[in-house]
Amino acid sequence: MYVGQKVRRKEDYRILTGNARYVDDVDLPNQLFLAIKRSEVPHARIKRIDYSDSLKLKGVKGVIVGLNLPLEGRPRNFPMAKDEILYVGQPIAAVLAEDRYLAYDALDYITVDYEELPAVVDLEEALKDEVKAVEGRSNIAYAQTYKGGDPEEALKRSDRTVEVKLEISRVAPSAMEPRGGVVEYNGDRLTVYASTQSPHYMRSFLLKAFGDRVSDIRVVMADVGGAFGSKLFPYPEEFIAVHAALTFRTSVKWANTRREDFLSTYHARGQTHNVKVGFNKDGRVNAVIDDLIIDLGAGWHGAYLADIAATLVTGPYEIPNALVNVKGVLTNKTPLDQYRGAGRPEAAFVYERYMDVIADELKMDPIEVRKRNLIGNLPYKNPFGIKYDSGNYLALLERAEKVYRDFERRAEELRKQGRRVGAGLSFYVEQNNFGPWESAIVRLLSNGRVQVVIGAAPTGQGTATGIAQVVADELGISLDDVDVVWGDTALISNAFGTYGSRSLTLAGNAAVLAARRLKENIMKLASGFMRSDVQELMYKDGKVINPKTNQVMTLREIAEKATRNLGGVWRYRAEPLLEASASFGFDNYTFPYGSHVALIEVTEEGKVKVLDYFAIDDIGVVVNPMLAEGQVHGGTIQSFGEAVLEEVIYDKNGVPLTQGFAEYAVPTAVESFNMMWEYMEEGKSDAPLPAKGIGEGATIGGPPAIIRALEKAVGKRLTRLPVRMEDLA
Repeated sequence: MYVGQKVRRKEDYRILTGNARYVDDVDLPNQLFLAIKRSEVPHARIKRIDYSDSLKLKGVKGVIVGLNLPLEGRPRNFPMAKDEILYVGQPIAAVLAEDRYLAYDALDYITVDYEELPAVVDLEEALKDEVKAVEGRSNIAYAQTYKGGDPEEALKRSDRTVEVKLEISRVAPSAMEPRGGVVEYNGDRLTVYASTQSPHYMRSFLLKAFGDRVSDIRVVMADVGGAFGSKLFPYPEEFIAVHAALTFRTSVKWANTRREDFLSTYHARGQTHNVKVGFNKDGRVNAVIDDLIIDLGAGWHGAYLADIAATLVTGPYEIPNALVNVKGVLTNKTPLDQYRGAGRPEAAFVYERYMDVIADELKMDPIEVRKRNLIGNLPYKNPFGIKYDSGNYLALLERAEKVYRDFERRAEELRKQGRRVGAGLSFYVEQNNFGPWESAIVRLLSNGRVQVVIGAAPTGQGTATGIAQVVADELGISLDDVDVVWGDTALISNAFGTYGSRSLTLAGNAAVLAARRLKENIMKLASGFMRSDVQELMYKDGKVINPKTNQVMTLREIAEKATRNLGGVWRYRAEPLLEASASFGFDNYTFPYGSHVALIEVTEEGKVKVLDYFAIDDIGVVVNPMLAEGQVHGGTIQSFGEAVLEEVIYDKNGVPLTQGFAEYAVPTAVESFNMMWEYMEEGKSDAPLPAKGIGEGATIGGPPAIIRALEKAVGKRLTRLPVRMEDLA
């Protein structure tokens, strides 16, 4: 059995030996390079764009301005600012030239005359709706109310109430590889090479925009140097590049610089929560009321992130009464979209902060407060009707508590030495396996090897190894005989991609079902070759056996015989039967859960140093503990960045001050730390492969534990992500 084993990643050798092919490695004959002229002001009315001088440069083949496509949820000026500039970094014009450097040089020869408009930057000012972020429409682009029980009355009945304002700053996804792409022109059929998490999403969006100009668009996913959610949906540049290829009838390549990526790759988080909690003297929470404001930037497609956060605001706690008022506000900033966790880290920061605040107000142990509110019996519906599926929350919390008590004791000893050290714990529940479904094809090749085609689009998680493990077990064959391929809309017709910690669970289950169907097909083939009834045969360890006659056929023998002859009569089957496909989706989300425990010191210089760290997760069946632990390690370092370092900052005029790694700090090897990870397997799903996702758990559970440890170290309440130097003084 391979499932449950620490199998080394099948993908690594190709990448480590320099044979990966990222999108910037793709070069096509006679391609033109596309460079984007971006806005340097946050809000303005365009009066005139003059690009005549750029066309005079030798090697410049064309300029595009004013391209507008009506796509739902995107800014009115999409993918290019035509009459109104909405944020710094918004595309205004595009140059096509014979090489990259000439294309970028030609941008300097384009002049834009504009009338600057007041920029909307502050959320409170945006809510007043006096100055417009987008001319002709309200700044309040989205409003929704979620209510369960009677929170107002429950608040009145509570022994105590507390109010706290929690601020979660914008962050930049900061993948190692900036975004880029190549469009191969073949008349009315295009091939798009993309750094993406979903080739099928990109194909769908591009066909909606250009369907009257092309017969089909194939999307091929190159190797991806990190994505974290930010490369799920196509950006303006993809639309501009396709338009350029169709207009100039040539292949087109583009690649962002790092500065361009900071300005144009959609930001994340950006929420403010004004929370009021009612609770009794025994620590039981009666009601939560949250006024949630999300900074959407210049596009409103990111409002769903607030919905996710809102409906999880009670977390893993049995709180019967809750109300969340959501407002999505337009500002003159880069649009907002998903990033690792997508709404769930925001929710966890809220519910874990108010649990710690209650503990402090009552002078009660924070773990005891959590135990008194923890959901006991599963499945359970939260106040908004979200159904948590399975698990044993208390058992996991009690394991984490043992570590926390040790960290707490060590912190106390170090504080006696005059050092500022604190211990913090968080408990989280995660909604994942976002649907609707995923697909897979399992194919027996003529050489006896098995090829698995998945619709998921991994970007470094090791998903292919996990898929290979479950298929190898299902077919009873060697892991070395299973190859997993993905990332091409020509390989599999319908799929969704990688997001929401869904790849191994949804695509894995689809692969299991497809493998089972393939086994049935193989048995049918073997029955014909052996001249036996299917019922007489058994399948074991990659072989079909007839116990009565002692006949044995291997998968290779069956495949060779099924594909051997060009002529003859098909006596044994109506179809080749050498492949099978399946799709799989849950009828509900799955809900893994876990706990993070941190021991942290704030030095005399104000630096944050992690002394020790522990995490424990229950994700159902763990297919590959090494892959899972890698996700937790990476996510925990990322959560440290969000808690302590990373913040996108705009000045009062709407100009971003963080335009690269010189101004935007991300954790490096210097800031990383050792940690211990454990797992439980009690919260299994009801799927053939009863696993749940692990890709985002650490970014959900990490920040609240880190903030609590810092709070105990400095002795004052902390209410924002990230903390700043002045907070730790």
